[in-house]
Amino acid sequence: MLGTAGDLLLLAAFVVCGLSAFSFFWSAQATPGSALARTWKRVGRLTWGGMSAAVGAASGILWYMLLTHQYQYAYVYQQSSNDLPLHFLFSTFWAGQEGSFLFWALVMCGVGGLLIAYVHRKYETPVMAVVALCQAFLLSMMVGVQFGPVEIGSSPFMTLPEKFTDAPIFQQNPGFVPADGQGLNDLLQNPWMTIHPPVLFLGFSAMVVPFAFAVAALWKKRYTQWVRPALPWTLFAVLSLGVAIAMGGSERAASSPLPRTCSSSTPRSSRAAAFWETCRSTRL
Repeated sequence: MLGTAGDLLLLAAFVVCGLSAFSFFWSAQATPGSALARTWKRVGRLTWGGMSAAVGAASGILWYMLLTHQYQYAYVYQQSSNDLPLHFLFSTFWAGQEGSFLFWALVMCGVGGLLIAYVHRKYETPVMAVVALCQAFLLSMMVGVQFGPVEIGSSPFMTLPEKFTDAPIFQQNPGFVPADGQGLNDLLQNPWMTIHPPVLFLGFSAMVVPFAFAVAALWKKRYTQWVRPALPWTLFAVLSLGVAIAMGGSERAASSPLPRTCSSSTPRSSRAAAFWETCRSTRL
């Protein structure tokens, strides 16, 4: 039930984000200050808010699933376990690809909201059209909709039978739920893991802003005027990425010497081996 709600929220966010990009585009194309431009801009703002609410709700569902050990979902099983401390359990949200994309989209919602609130009104609609288009592309990586042989994105809300379709245990018992998960990667189990990725994704999201200003400048033929309003956003993005890189160096130093990550005696690999041994044993 929770996974279905999460999938629907991500699909709704993708569709509404496309509508937001469309609305900001037509507002930018309309005569500045006209009723048509104001109407399209209002629609763009409302749809961006609706998309942000959907992404926030989907993120809340994933965090709830991780904190309550919902191991029937593949992402929860692969990234978390019963013995993880709370701060590491919280950070499993961005430990895998699907969760990282979702967290990135969540931060992008905040960056877009700040742009709507504080950017110069002359640049709001063309810049937000580019930002919304980038956000729609990011959300497409998590939609998880399949059209025949083509699958669009990979959802963080896939169940184990959906993820491991060939596992005999799920063919014989689709309702099987493991008692424990594989756990967080040993290399990620240090305090920097809880703060480094959020700062990194903040830098990634903020760097979209100068890109959007540059594209909007080419679009509107304002080849030099965009530099001054884009400069504070650019400095913030560079500062965020610089701090994240420094944190990444500290994280690497904290992880050395490397633990026995390749050994089958580590907790994560032992749990995985036990799970797949259960899968193989059901062939008998």
